[in-house]
Amino acid sequence: MSFFFDSQEIGDKDTAFLDAVVSMSSNDSSVYVGAGSLRNSDVFAAINIIANDLASNRILVPKSSVLETRLNDKPNANMSGRDFKFALTAQMLLSGNSFALITEDGGFQFVPNSQMTVQRDDVTGQLSYTYSPNNRTSSQIAPENVLHFKNFTQDGAVGISPLYSLQDEVALQKRGNNLLKGFFDSPSRNLLKVHKTDLSSDAKANIRQKFEQTNKGALSTVILDDSMDLQGLTVDEGLLKAINSNEFSTQKIASCFGLPQSMLNVEEVHSSAAQVSAQYYQSSIYKYMDCFTSELAFKLGKQVIYDDSRLRVNKQQDINNIIELTKAGVYSAQEAKNLLGGNAI
Repeated sequence: MSFFFDSQEIGDKDTAFLDAVVSMSSNDSSVYVGAGSLRNSDVFAAINIIANDLASNRILVPKSSVLETRLNDKPNANMSGRDFKFALTAQMLLSGNSFALITEDGGFQFVPNSQMTVQRDDVTGQLSYTYSPNNRTSSQIAPENVLHFKNFTQDGAVGISPLYSLQDEVALQKRGNNLLKGFFDSPSRNLLKVHKTDLSSDAKANIRQKFEQTNKGALSTVILDDSMDLQGLTVDEGLLKAINSNEFSTQKIASCFGLPQSMLNVEEVHSSAAQVSAQYYQSSIYKYMDCFTSELAFKLGKQVIYDDSRLRVNKQQDINNIIELTKAGVYSAQEAKNLLGGNAI
């Protein structure tokens, strides 16, 4: 069985590393996802939250400060460490896979999915990578020189995007938004009845055009003769209200990316900010971090961990602890003020 990632044309010409629709094909399935999915605000928010957290927290390599600097500060001459990690995460979530080459100088080069082809040998099961940079000759890259990140995989060889399971939800949300947009773009739709039975298509089009030209403008006065009747067409307000308040698709998108619903502005009953934060750390971001650390450790042969200290910090609990220790005499009032950033207790 072979898996191919091929370049396709899309309309989002200005989306930098998201400039290709990625195709994942097997014997019985095909899925296409890409930058166009970012036009959905909930999908954009989910990917932005996860990618920002993976990009803004450092990857630690305890026994290799040079490698740690490469990963977090300067992976190559063209990208900062933050941009590098953000691009890898965003591409992985959009297409299920993201790639980076391990360069000869010990750095890392981000590779758009449109430039990488992955094949698995049916007999040996080994993977082979073909790198096809734009306007340059393709070359075979040894698997140990390619970082291949994937979040969800059925066979350990190729990843599948969360967007694959969200096609119906995203389509439903798009249709609802289009209906609302159409309603506000054209709040008044009318049915003009002309009391004749022998009007041709051209005659109908001509009457409609002249009627709209004559009565254009919000405050125009409509003048009819005895041969015409005008009826207003309206959209059911109950339907518009239901579409506007529908949170079903947002909930499904949050669930699919493993995010607490409140992070996509869906109110969760009986959930405090501390509970949401703990849920996010324990059930969401940790598994995405593990996608990176496990692949890096496997390919680089080094101990690799994510510095998640900023995500685990409970600021309110820290404040309460300092106050209690001050009451117990462990800290002086001035020491407590300094620990709290200079704020009075």
